[in-house]
Amino acid sequence: MKNSMSTLELNNALESIKKFCISTEAGIAVAESVTSGLLQNMLGSTEEASRFFEGGITTYNCIQKMDHLLIPYSECSPCKGIALEIANKMAIGICDAFNTNIGLSLTGYASPIPELEIYDLFAYGAIAHNGKIIFSEKLKTIKENPEEIKIDYCIQLLVACSNSLEKSDDDIQNKNLKFFLS
Repeated sequence: MKNSMSTLELNNALESIKKFCISTEAGIAVAESVTSGLLQNMLGSTEEASRFFEGGITTYNCIQKMDHLLIPYSECSPCKGIALEIANKMAIGICDAFNTNIGLSLTGYASPIPELEIYDLFAYGAIAHNGKIIFSEKLKTIKENPEEIKIDYCIQLLVACSNSLEKSDDDIQNKNLKFFLS
């Protein structure tokens, strides 16, 4: 049952994001590491994706994050590219790189790394909209299989994106209504 619920959540989120982007003529791009391009695949597989999805980049290390997303190596290296502030910079950086209104980012761990004493699995997700971070959180999972963990992180971020864009759209409509009424 949980699997079908996740699929339903994913489909609803993707449809909501698509409708928002098409109706507002917004483009969306993705910067990811932990999910290995899966987030790009999910958005790119959406019907009419070419009308709103601009593309993405997978950057596994700080040199690539520096080269492609302009994240200073001195900020990225101490945390090995896994921090909330790095996710925020990735979301803003991908908007700049792809000239889009919306940027999504995910960085984290989908499997333990014993040699680094990393056993707690999590990801940091961020969403930028019109140059501002509208979502920035640590995402946790109860999944155990690395592939399921990646899917779970993607679904969590896409649902957050859908919810954040709906809230953003409501705020814009309320401001327009207040202006119209005044």
